[in-house]
Amino acid sequence: MQTAVFVVADEPYCLWDADIAKRNIEFIEGLDADYFEYNLTVHTNSEDEKRASVALRVSLHHAIETLFSLIGAYVQAPECAYAWIGKYSNADLRKLVSSISKSDAKVFTKLNIQPVSWKTIAESIFGTYIPGTDRQVKTIEKFAALWQSLSNELTDQTVVDEYNSLKHGFRVKSGGFALAVGVESKPGVVPPSSDVHFLGQSNYGATFFRIENLWPEQRNRSIRSRRTSVNWSIERVALMLQLTHMSINNVVSALKIINRIAPSKCRFLRPEKDEDFEEPWKHSPGVMNINFDHVIDETNARPVTKKELLKLLTR
Repeated sequence: MQTAVFVVADEPYCLWDADIAKRNIEFIEGLDADYFEYNLTVHTNSEDEKRASVALRVSLHHAIETLFSLIGAYVQAPECAYAWIGKYSNADLRKLVSSISKSDAKVFTKLNIQPVSWKTIAESIFGTYIPGTDRQVKTIEKFAALWQSLSNELTDQTVVDEYNSLKHGFRVKSGGFALAVGVESKPGVVPPSSDVHFLGQSNYGATFFRIENLWPEQRNRSIRSRRTSVNWSIERVALMLQLTHMSINNVVSALKIINRIAPSKCRFLRPEKDEDFEEPWKHSPGVMNINFDHVIDETNARPVTKKELLKLLTR
């Protein structure tokens, strides 16, 4: 029997297994690093643009979670990545990614890097990629900056709520929105489109109900809903998915190498041009998200405890 002690975010675990190294290699070699490239190809060629836009957005969210879970395993438990992946929660992953983005010195790692940042992680991952060249230096720099940008897609609460609404039963209305401002000639009379200034619009997006706590500073079970709408640039989604696919492939290759698979059997992917790393952010629908909803009058509501609710439900 073998053991491996590892940490997920800041929670320690002890793995007991018959052959940890063999099982870890089996897991890593079973990872389909090109799955999201397949998704991108299938849905960009679809004739149903509306459903394809939702499928691409879900695939992007899924790919970003996959990328950062693999990076988490690489940083904290490369010798038993399968156990790390099996134990992390979304809350753990967001906590770890936020800490890395801040170069938090408290982040535990089994790599010989300090501090743990996107730059030092990229240096480790691309350590065998044409070493000693300007191309290697630029690749490290560009992927580190990319992962910093993508980390916001994992930790932003509106994005988290959108992903949950999309993947759990499609609790969304698909389609984007337009936002414009203008002066009413008379109260209640909407000015003509020629007299308003558009702040942003898109045909692609989603609207969903976000559930929030009332009085979050208190321990209670009072909640409310808030209608939230998000806009997507489909070009931006597709380009981000392409870069995320490349990133996943590179992390999988680094996991193979650190587990003694020959570098000659691994591949690293990157855009041909350095400026292609910034291309997704050149596409924007203007306004990314918005919520207009009812104001809850707190004088007509109050904090309710679990004990009170159970008493009502068991009458």
